[in-house]
Amino acid sequence: MAQHIVSLIANAGIFQGLAKQNMLFHQCISELVDNSIAAKDKNRKFKIQIIFENINNDFSYVYIVDDCAGMTLNVFEKALQLGESATTDCRLNEHGFGLKNSLATLSSSNGDWKIWTRDKNLNKVLSVTGPFNSQMFIEDNDQFPNSDILPTPDDISTLIKVKVKKSFIQTLQGRGAPTTDLERLREWLIEHLGVMYRGYLEQDDESYDNEGVIIVSIGNDTLQVPPIQVPFGNKNVEYMDIEIGGETYNLKYYHGTLDEVRRNSLVRGQPTKYYYQGNIPTQGIDIRLGKRVIAVKQLETIWKTDDNNRISQLSRHNDFNDFVGELVIPNLPRGILTTVNNKTDFNLDDMEWQKIFNRLNDFRPKRNIRTKTEAVLKNKWMGMLKATNPEEQISDEISVWPTGVRIDVYRKTLNNDIIIYELKVGTASPIHIYQLKMYWDGLVLNGEQPREAILLVEDFHTNIEEMINKMNTITPPNKSKPYNFKIEKQKNKGL
Repeated sequence: MAQHIVSLIANAGIFQGLAKQNMLFHQCISELVDNSIAAKDKNRKFKIQIIFENINNDFSYVYIVDDCAGMTLNVFEKALQLGESATTDCRLNEHGFGLKNSLATLSSSNGDWKIWTRDKNLNKVLSVTGPFNSQMFIEDNDQFPNSDILPTPDDISTLIKVKVKKSFIQTLQGRGAPTTDLERLREWLIEHLGVMYRGYLEQDDESYDNEGVIIVSIGNDTLQVPPIQVPFGNKNVEYMDIEIGGETYNLKYYHGTLDEVRRNSLVRGQPTKYYYQGNIPTQGIDIRLGKRVIAVKQLETIWKTDDNNRISQLSRHNDFNDFVGELVIPNLPRGILTTVNNKTDFNLDDMEWQKIFNRLNDFRPKRNIRTKTEAVLKNKWMGMLKATNPEEQISDEISVWPTGVRIDVYRKTLNNDIIIYELKVGTASPIHIYQLKMYWDGLVLNGEQPREAILLVEDFHTNIEEMINKMNTITPPNKSKPYNFKIEKQKNKGL
């Protein structure tokens, strides 16, 4: 019996297939940003720019520019090779598919693209032009393009240019009618990048500095990407020592309640539109490996239920809408806790992930966490008041208005002064002040005169203080004494 050798060739068809993995626009961009960060000079910050140049209603040029280390001819050749990583020491170059995946997808599988990079060893600019095929040709004496919308050639290390359909850029959007307005599409991209790269963009706990900046531009109109944190209202942390890859690492699991007020100013003062929406699709936790967020909105993949001895995945439910969290894993050596080839999710065939998920099952998400957390806060505050004022009337059973609206905490001192409290998880919002007003007015209509109404929150902005000051000038019903609304932070009360 004869054996026949088959030489496998990566031809144009292979790369056309790569473009059909359902990657979204921001996922393609993140693969290219990963490559830039992996090439970062250790002694200086990175600067990465994503630039849109409008062509027409159907297409836009997209540029990804960095001032990192560039690529030598040898590294450039490896970067173009399917399944081979440009570097071997950085997790961000984990699989050797990212560049190829991204460019094939961005260019609609067989469209044109071009890469320029500075070879500091040869002191030359190398370039290669797509689409991908079984043979690629690197030009070793090119020049960076000189354009008003690009940095000066001296400030560029690597530049990628690709023509992208706007219909594909629209995959940035999580909801709403598709738009071709690049300014609106930029808002979505900034949000995605701010979540994925917050570990690089935020201030480091040890160095007290960030690692670089990412800028998204439309022509010369530039906006910097902010680090977008999980908007916790109430937050708890669990520390877990887990053996991974033969070594023990300390993982941090933060979990708590969604703070809608904080969420509504996360993206350069504007609300998030894709993440942390307080609904079924966005509930769950983020997973951060090193400084890169690799997965978001994780719930049923992690937590299991045991119903009549049948183990099944925890189902998404409106009861979890206020639940948010983040698992922070230290930066691990390459090959440990692997992700799928396009880094859009973790690799479930890697059993090290299951070790982590088994530990997370000790900290199950709470249903209706906001209500339960506020109930805990209320009970703790009542306990503190009763301990220091045992002879006063302190109750959470006092109701006002015909609908029976119950005041969080009602306190009547020995001098018959009435003080009412409203306790809220997270940051104060105007609706909370109106709840106090509703309690106050209800008591007045019942013939009782409050002395103070205090809102106890985790945090508040100055505009809430201004609102309270104006509310205190409004005339209450039934010619009662003036309103006396106040706001205080829970930590100042020992909560």
